[in-house]
Amino acid sequence: MNVGEFSRVVTAMKGTRIIRGLARCMPWVALVTAGALAMAAPLPAVSAAATRPVPPGLGGQNWTAIPTHAKIVALTFDAGANADGVQPILGTLAKYRVRATFNLTGNFVRDFPAQSKAIAAAGHRIGDHSVTHPYFTKLTDAQIRDQVLSAESQIASVTGADPWPWFRFPYGDYNQHAISMVNGTGFVPVGWTVDTLGWKGTSGGITAQTVLNRVLGSLQPGEIALMHCGSNPDDHSTLDADALPAVIQSLQARGYSFVTVDALMGLGYHVLTSNGGVHNYGTPWYGSDAGKLPAGVTATAIAADPKTGGYWILKSNGGVDNYNAPWYGSMAGHTVTGIAGTPGGGYLLLTPNGGVHNYGTRWYGSSAGKLPTGIKAVGIAADAKTGGYWILKSNGGVDNYNAPWYGSMAGHTVTGIAGTPGGGYLVLTPDGGVHNFGAPWYGSDAGKLPAGVTATGIAADPATGGYWIVKSNGGVDAFAAPWYGSLAGQVPAGQSVTGIAGE
Repeated sequence: MNVGEFSRVVTAMKGTRIIRGLARCMPWVALVTAGALAMAAPLPAVSAAATRPVPPGLGGQNWTAIPTHAKIVALTFDAGANADGVQPILGTLAKYRVRATFNLTGNFVRDFPAQSKAIAAAGHRIGDHSVTHPYFTKLTDAQIRDQVLSAESQIASVTGADPWPWFRFPYGDYNQHAISMVNGTGFVPVGWTVDTLGWKGTSGGITAQTVLNRVLGSLQPGEIALMHCGSNPDDHSTLDADALPAVIQSLQARGYSFVTVDALMGLGYHVLTSNGGVHNYGTPWYGSDAGKLPAGVTATAIAADPKTGGYWILKSNGGVDNYNAPWYGSMAGHTVTGIAGTPGGGYLLLTPNGGVHNYGTRWYGSSAGKLPTGIKAVGIAADAKTGGYWILKSNGGVDNYNAPWYGSMAGHTVTGIAGTPGGGYLVLTPDGGVHNFGAPWYGSDAGKLPAGVTATGIAADPATGGYWIVKSNGGVDAFAAPWYGSLAGQVPAGQSVTGIAGE
């Protein structure tokens, strides 16, 4: 029987118990025939869109840990076999306000669309886990490409979430050639530091305590834990879901925070001073405007490029300088009050009259001509979920454009706004208060600031969903986000802290 004939047989068997079993995304499905069947099975049409490049510095390997000294852990859940554990897992993550990464197969989103949509709606990061969960070392180059790109298309179609650039090899089966081929589709393979073995179930001699012990036994900064959404097919236990509350509590008790695998693209934050100096904490430094600004010009804001890990500096004359990020233009010669990087790349500039000027990204409208007398636009934040944005006004009001409106601080003095990775925004007041709208609240500096010190900026952590507050004395306080350092007591004479950007 040739491959074409074999494919027709598999197609005819679609929906049978055998094929459903082969589609399971669990390591116990150790059947060589599963890989063969998956190779022969027809795949959905691959999107005609050009593949994107692998993010800088992430090619050439299967990442089994996040390279960091920070006490962070990435909880990852593979989904393919069934969705029995999805509801309790999502409930636990919501209770403890933890963001995780879910690697979905194309067959999973096809068979369990409601659960797939619920994962995305909860704000978790989604990764690509192939269409049919085959052994990748047994596939041809064309089949590897189809498995990755067809799954990407299916996941995006069902959930509305883009899994790029993260991919997990089914069964952890890979070699260097497979890595190279996956990189060729623009994706980055992410493995694990520890497998909880919860997938083995009680029939395999595993308990919820075993799951916890394995996570803690391999604990290290940057640990990636492999867990599963499905139940064991024999005993129907959901040990990873059962152990999850204890896992989270135990890690928090040891001082660990939680990140998604987006942490591989950068951790930490950059603090900007008025002379154009950029100070990096836990993330790469690509340069600054220190010593380069013309007389009378200051650096007023900084925005991170989510695609490259670089950043843009906004100057008081409306100019924009770029570091490891594309330059698309500026408002040179105009007064400006804010800059925001957008999830698809590019940036938005804000003027005091509420005007929004787009560079390398879409424009959805502005508040120009709509502001009451005496009110100015003082900040702008992009919505990570829609690509739209929010404008913060000097009276605490918030205007929305292609982004949901959740409320505002109208009637209050405000100093900053930040969009969060799961959607929604945070508004900062000078006393260090953080006010959450459509996003989790993790605490604030209200009532904690020394005399004469104010909170001047806020940045969301794209990996944890937490945030950092930068203070007028250069200090940085962290809430549900790792702390890497600050400029406290080190702000150069005659300078001020003008911005913070999370990476």
